Amino acid sequence: MHKILKPQHLLSKRPNLTHFFSTKTPIPLPYGTETNDPSFKDIPKPVRDKSERKPYVTPMKVLIKRAKEEREARKLQPCRMLENPPENGLLVPQLVPVAHQVYEAREALISGISKLVKVIPVQKCRFCHELHIGHVGHEIRTCTGPGSGMRSSTHVWRKGRVHDVVFFPKSYHLYDRVGKPRVVHDESRRVPRIPAIVELCIQAGVDLEKHPTKRRTKPVYSIEGRIVDFEQAKENDGNESNTHDENPWSSDGSRSWDQI
Repeated sequence: MHKILKPQHLLSKRPNLTHFFSTKTPIPLPYGTETNDPSFKDIPKPVRDKSERKPYVTPMKVLIKRAKEEREARKLQPCRMLENPPENGLLVPQLVPVAHQVYEAREALISGISKLVKVIPVQKCRFCHELHIGHVGHEIRTCTGPGSGMRSSTHVWRKGRVHDVVFFPKSYHLYDRVGKPRVVHDESRRVPRIPAIVELCIQAGVDLEKHPTKRRTKPVYSIEGRIVDFEQAKENDGNESNTHDENPWSSDGSRSWDQI
């Protein structure tokens, strides 16, 4: 069979397949692509239903595997002493002076702002968080508080205070951050709330009489994942022995034979 020879000019012109998929308006491609073919485009993600649960930040399989590894580690070593502060109930020595500096800086900040507010007037909106430094508040209609639509978003100004200029969010004060780190819902009225920066300084090493906290001299132990404080158990035993020594009489009014 004889081969059919094609002209050289026809062999040099190869069909450009990109023209079949090209459009009039170019589609932007991701940076770093080696081709200009607009057919290589990512498929849009389906719209997530509002009732659908969002995926976990860490996959569930990873969490289950991590929990199994921790369970196996507790079985191999059921009772272990926590060595790293502050997880073991002790303070970090390097952070104690830093905590005192932060607490003193907060007190100095509040004292300085109170002196400035007495001389320089501060205006605070009654319905939103807008502030203005001056004798008269501005007239820009940007109020988003309640009833702002009836007032055409006009601010209603009042005299500002120190806590309007600088705001410290509050948190619950923990007496024992290791032994009882959680505050349940029923304790929301009994547990005091203090500024979060003060609570941070207290847990780091600042001692305040009006906000007492438990300080330990020995680290706590972890028995099968539960925190056990042997120092507190020794204190309870000592208190019970003291009560027996002070009150040797029994409930019926007669002294025990050991005390006689």
